[in-house]
Amino acid sequence: MTTPSLQDTHFAPAASPVGFGRRSGKITVSPMVGRMSRFAAVGAFGTVLNLGIMSVMLGLGTHYLAAAFVATELTILSNFLMQERLVFHDMRERRPFWQRFAANFGFNNIETVVRMPVLVLLVHLLLIPGLVAQAVTLAAAFLVRFAFTSRVIYRVRPSASVPALVPATAITPVGVESA
Repeated sequence: MTTPSLQDTHFAPAASPVGFGRRSGKITVSPMVGRMSRFAAVGAFGTVLNLGIMSVMLGLGTHYLAAAFVATELTILSNFLMQERLVFHDMRERRPFWQRFAANFGFNNIETVVRMPVLVLLVHLLLIPGLVAQAVTLAAAFLVRFAFTSRVIYRVRPSASVPALVPATAITPVGVESA
């Protein structure tokens, strides 16, 4: 009996999003890294749009909180539509559109309610301009938004085509004969 070597295994380290292709010799990147990059690009566009809307509203004399709220609501909608098309296009069939929209809209509005007091603190205590404070809070919430969106809204659900796990009682240890 030979001892298995590392060359015999077909597993790559799970913790690393970047690996070395077994057969091709090319560096490979986890699909999650690509998805997160696209999510970040949509978020960056949404942030620029959010700050643009807020800037226009501030220029019209709107209070910074009202401007931040309106800009956020509009970009929640635009970001959801862009994520549907550019980030999670291959995962849309897992939940109906309206369920995905409701979960996205609900989560992002809860996140907005949490973020607004931070915005107030940044503006009134640290004297950061409203537009800059809005950018800081949007950036700070990025990872939380990505985690929720990818793990809850577009989560992979087990299907009938995925084989069930074998119960532990059905496994016979090596070297032990069953009666």
